[in-house]
Amino acid sequence: MPIARKSIDIPAEVAHRFVADMQAYHAEQDIIARDRIAVGTRHMLLDHMPAGTKLRLSEVKALFDQMRSIS
Repeated sequence: MPIARKSIDIPAEVAHRFVADMQAYHAEQDIIARDRIAVGTRHMLLDHMPAGTKLRLSEVKALFDQMRSIS
């Protein structure tokens, strides 16, 4: 039986910031600076997710990589 997931509603300004962070992440050459961008994005996304939601830094980085071709 598949797991039913509740969709999240992210405000437009947060979505725009996510895209800006993703572009900055891919433009940055320094690994530590890339991690800082991903950490900030993780916190921003967690603010708009249901309480108790877990979001790993590696998941944010994977999301950035997956969405790179879209931007």
